[in-house]
Amino acid sequence: MSDRLPSRDIVDVRLSDAIVLGGCPGCAVRARSERATLDAIIAERVLDLGFREGLERTHGFCRRHATALIVADRRAAGILGSSILYGAMLERRLDALRDALGTRGRTRRSRLAKARERPPCLVCSQAATAVETALGRLVERAGDPAWAAAIRQAPFCLDDLGALLAVAGDDAAFRPLAEAQLATLDALRVALDGYAHNSAQDRRHLLTDEQRAAADEAARRLGG
Repeated sequence: MSDRLPSRDIVDVRLSDAIVLGGCPGCAVRARSERATLDAIIAERVLDLGFREGLERTHGFCRRHATALIVADRRAAGILGSSILYGAMLERRLDALRDALGTRGRTRRSRLAKARERPPCLVCSQAATAVETALGRLVERAGDPAWAAAIRQAPFCLDDLGALLAVAGDDAAFRPLAEAQLATLDALRVALDGYAHNSAQDRRHLLTDEQRAAADEAARRLGG
């Protein structure tokens, strides 16, 4: 695409595309990784007996990605893969619950507590790695004027901004970009205060477009 940032490799290309989308780059990278991981599981892992054997034991899906599994399957024109994986997951969980109900008192409570423990979510783990890689690359690219301008203006959610600042640490080239991001958020806070002040009946004519849009922007920044 014509507005893609200067890119050295596929990490740069994907990160540039995430920035071009216009939302939080970290959230865009995370969403892309989640979708790709789910698609790969449906395409490649459903018939892997070792993978299915490990479900609910060494790896699994969080609640959100368990729901997303069938969505990924339907993108591939079916629900056979998700049906097989859901069956394996249910088998493990039902075994644990039946085992707990076969006991009483403290033992039952202990086994039920253990049954509620979930192994790491495969999709979340892959997405976290993808975002960590992306944030590290953003810090590396901060010395490039085109990338610096894009990073300065990108609407990072608060969680990913905090993670980005942690990765940047004391990097001198990144400091002005960090200050610019915080200044943008300061302006957003002022706009929220302004909306609250001017929302009274006798002051609504003083509301600005920035104040009217502030709550939606804050929701995106806080919610990702």
